[in-house]
Amino acid sequence: MAATSFGHLTTDEEVPELSESPVLFYVPITGTIFDLLDQHGVSWVDYFNDVPQGISFRNFLADPVHFRPFSKPAPNPFPPNPNNSFLQDAEAGTLPSVAFVDPNFGVLSPAAENDEHPVSDIRAGQSFVAQAVSAVRSSPNWKDSIILIAYDEHGGFYDHAASPPARQGGAPNPDGINPGQCADLSNPPASEQPSGGLNCIESNLIEESFCPGFTPTGSFPARCANFDQLGIRVPLMAISPFSKRHYVSHTIGDHTSLIALVEHRFLGMDHLTDRDAHADTLEDLFDFDHSPSLDAPVDPALALPASPSDPGCGP
Repeated sequence: MAATSFGHLTTDEEVPELSESPVLFYVPITGTIFDLLDQHGVSWVDYFNDVPQGISFRNFLADPVHFRPFSKPAPNPFPPNPNNSFLQDAEAGTLPSVAFVDPNFGVLSPAAENDEHPVSDIRAGQSFVAQAVSAVRSSPNWKDSIILIAYDEHGGFYDHAASPPARQGGAPNPDGINPGQCADLSNPPASEQPSGGLNCIESNLIEESFCPGFTPTGSFPARCANFDQLGIRVPLMAISPFSKRHYVSHTIGDHTSLIALVEHRFLGMDHLTDRDAHADTLEDLFDFDHSPSLDAPVDPALALPASPSDPGCGP
């Protein structure tokens, strides 16, 4: 969402602490994809089950236009949302230009988790994905849609392929912010300095253990690893009328390729950092001239909602 972690090294620091600052959400110096979409007047919604991923950057409770439930009603303890849910927007053909669809992370109820992350039941996650795909597939929006299903981890499987360096124009990091030296716009100009940003203490400690000679505010040792290396491969699926049938891409992409595609199609290649500016836009996956998968069948039985007795609604 920001094409950078702006110096943070752990998701334990994902949401700032109220005690540190009156600012409750991260404000990256280079902005987020939400900011770019707003600047260009492109409609977007982050649909969520319990809490949205965008909670790190926006007060989602104060923005019911951009943060809506996946299905009605809104999860407790949040107030009802006057806008349509994802399933309602899909049925009506009123999905926004860009939609982020989040699973249930188990924040409010561990038993409801369906993000396929251990220790949740993978069948519940697959049922959720099938429900989302089926909703778009049967929507009036289907004819010009792309659904990108991405994972953030590899599930512990061995990968025989060496991870390539990050494509970011030779820069050591996406935005000039080194590992463990978090900076942001929470309290400028002080927060724009190394380690001046919100909630950076744990990242400081991690980098000190990784990098001899590291100091939170000093010059970053050139011998130490920076944000210029991709990690282990993770799955990505592109479901669309434009998807090439039986096609496996061999281009190198990364998670910022998803927003690079959005930037290319909607924003004239305006970008956030050196990472998304150089990321592959994934367009080799598609044939925009012929829509080869427009009529690909989807079995509606696969999208049955999960139940307590069978979270995957299948054998």
